Amino acid sequence: MYSKYHKALCSTNKVYRCLCNGLVTDGSTPGATAPAGTGMPPKDARVVICGGGVMGASVAYHLGKLGWGKETVLIEQNRIGGGTTWHASGLIGVFKPSLSQVKLTKSSVDLYKELENKGLSTGWKQCGSLNIARTKDRMIVFKRMKAQSVSWEIDCEILTPEQCKEKCSLLRIDDIIGGLWIPGDGVGDPYETCLSIISEAKNMGVRVIEGCGVKKIDQIDKRVSGVDTSLGYINCEYFVNCGGFWARGIGQLSEPNVKVPLHAVEHYYLHTKPIPGLDPLLPVVRDQDGHIYFRENKGRLLAGGFEPIAKPAYEDGKIPASSKDRALPEDWDHFHVLMEQLLHRVPSLGNAVLDRLCNGPEAFSPDCKWIVGETPEIRNYLVAAGMKTIGIAAAGGVGKATAELIVTGDTDFDMYELEVSRFLGLHNNRKFLRDRVREVPGLHYGIMYPFHEFQTSRNLRMSPVYTRMREAGAVFGQVMGYERPTWFDPNIIHDTENPHDWCTPYRMAYTNTFAKPPWFDCVAKEYEACRERVGLADYSSFTKIDLWSEGNEVVDALQYVCSNDVDVPVGSIIHTGMQNKHGGYENDCSLARLAENQQDPALARK
Repeated sequence: MYSKYHKALCSTNKVYRCLCNGLVTDGSTPGATAPAGTGMPPKDARVVICGGGVMGASVAYHLGKLGWGKETVLIEQNRIGGGTTWHASGLIGVFKPSLSQVKLTKSSVDLYKELENKGLSTGWKQCGSLNIARTKDRMIVFKRMKAQSVSWEIDCEILTPEQCKEKCSLLRIDDIIGGLWIPGDGVGDPYETCLSIISEAKNMGVRVIEGCGVKKIDQIDKRVSGVDTSLGYINCEYFVNCGGFWARGIGQLSEPNVKVPLHAVEHYYLHTKPIPGLDPLLPVVRDQDGHIYFRENKGRLLAGGFEPIAKPAYEDGKIPASSKDRALPEDWDHFHVLMEQLLHRVPSLGNAVLDRLCNGPEAFSPDCKWIVGETPEIRNYLVAAGMKTIGIAAAGGVGKATAELIVTGDTDFDMYELEVSRFLGLHNNRKFLRDRVREVPGLHYGIMYPFHEFQTSRNLRMSPVYTRMREAGAVFGQVMGYERPTWFDPNIIHDTENPHDWCTPYRMAYTNTFAKPPWFDCVAKEYEACRERVGLADYSSFTKIDLWSEGNEVVDALQYVCSNDVDVPVGSIIHTGMQNKHGGYENDCSLARLAENQQDPALARK
């Protein structure tokens, strides 16, 4: 039953009528055949990879290249490529928020080009991408990207509206002020890529088992020891969770549970019927101010977007085990936000005949970043998930980095900002994820102003002085779940009759500009006060670790990893950096020496 709102749209627009009358949502790919995974899993393996999408395939492939192919087993609960891989848009844009993600994506592109040169299909097509700007702030973002592109070695060019029209004649340009052209970007076919990578992995000895689900991941002394599957037990040394939007559930199949904070949202893709004369080298067009993108796909248009307020999927936590049950029903009222913008940006789309509208679940992390690396709960348990609909762009690089971490214990890629260890237990709470995931997808195309603050899932953790801070006019940011003052507003309205009452308004920090921020004068006064008088800092959101030893073991260990001389007098506090085994910078911290040395109180009591 369609809503009255939806019927009204259908009566006034041919696009909607075509969509209503010809939906295909089974995710089938005509002519594509997955390589069959036959037989039973072996009793022993060195590595077990869970998930037969493009990410799991990439990890298996790179393990094979490093010589571990015959010791690797990839298990998939359904069919290879049957998870989110089947309905992904295939966009491969090299520009990412950080240099580490740029390098990972470049590695992916290199892999797909290598496979194509071998005659293996990936659907890779270097058509370039065109990003258009409606606002001055968006053009500032593009100019910053242009500046970064020099050191990041990305070829790009700032365009005028007329030059944007030359790149893509379908565009309406009367309301845009410019664009950014990235000629090295392209598209690929996630499903074909997955099959090709799996084929190469099998040639290197990787065992691929379809129809094999995970029941439990075992550990001995907090180290992976084996995997209990629906087809039998596999003794192993490493386990890699590449389960896509199932990854969080897979993390709960071990004791202790492994936190993989992901939640699925509904994600839509339009597919038109063939359009006569459509340029096969049409660039990928992103109108991020309108939250939309579109690309050419085998003579058709494929279009989608990232709406500002997303709709969570499986809010009850019941994620279907079978990939054939994962297609989600259409919500026309919700999709209207994107459809309206698509018709505005590409007026000729109103005359196109639509083939189908896909609504598939896509998983996002609570901070809109990928989730990779070894888990803190269990050694040799690695995660590669949370790729936000662009798994094909990340798969090659992340798969390579994950394989290197397994084989050599290290990787040339800087994975710090993406590591799964950045999350706390509260980030894996289903209610927290459900609320946060409404906001996260919109950030994918949002303007990331300095000092961004999430608006959802707030007031989770408060320090003992929270109420006093609030009464003093604090405007709060969030750090590791804690509400922490970002600045103090002296103009806050207080209830003088009830100074400790909760009527003092709760305010969240914001910037929303690249110019002088609204908090500038407030922070200037705070800086002056701390410089000339004294300041008080609330360290509740900081991790605190007590280190004890009867002798000089703690000091010796800290001297080895710290930049500064930490052998300071009792009662001293010293700020220092900490280095890894390569001499690289890991973090900074403050050390407070409370005693010359001291035995652990817990041991002393025994």
